[in-house]
Amino acid sequence: MTVIEFAMLAPALFLLICGAIELGHLTFARQTLEGAMIEAARTATASMETSEADRGTIMRKSVTDAMSLFPAAPGKKITIETKVFADFASVTPEIYTDVNKNGKYDANEPFVDRNKNGKWDPSTPKTGTMGDAGDVVSYTVTYPKAVLFQFVGNAIGFANGVEPLSATTVVRNEALRRNS
Repeated sequence: MTVIEFAMLAPALFLLICGAIELGHLTFARQTLEGAMIEAARTATASMETSEADRGTIMRKSVTDAMSLFPAAPGKKITIETKVFADFASVTPEIYTDVNKNGKYDANEPFVDRNKNGKWDPSTPKTGTMGDAGDVVSYTVTYPKAVLFQFVGNAIGFANGVEPLSATTVVRNEALRRNS
């Protein structure tokens, strides 16, 4: 009788244990990614004498090195998206009055035109990828972490064995140092 009860409960217990390990590993990976992204952004903003391409390479290497304990899903790569802004106010959408109360901007709703271009902007980015001295840069890192247990990944909805992790930070590039 005990063997039959164990046989009935073992799969559920096994799934529960593996699921707890998977979720713990996912949480640890997410925290590591956030820390790595913040540290990489800090490094990229503090080295304004370095070219944009080199700062991007330094950032990618910093995040990749920090995430080495968490293998990427096969065939998937880390992505780093950057948006450059003149100041912190430009990072957020222009303020508008939601007349129809649907939670999004619709044509003809009144708004504050910060950049005086005559149209509502969700944000007002500049050109460039890493920005110049004093610019504000939004970094979003997406990391395709491989699941530890494929059957757990399938059960909790991570398709193709990928747990997509993402982290975002917004920082201001440091000013260039002037030699006196």
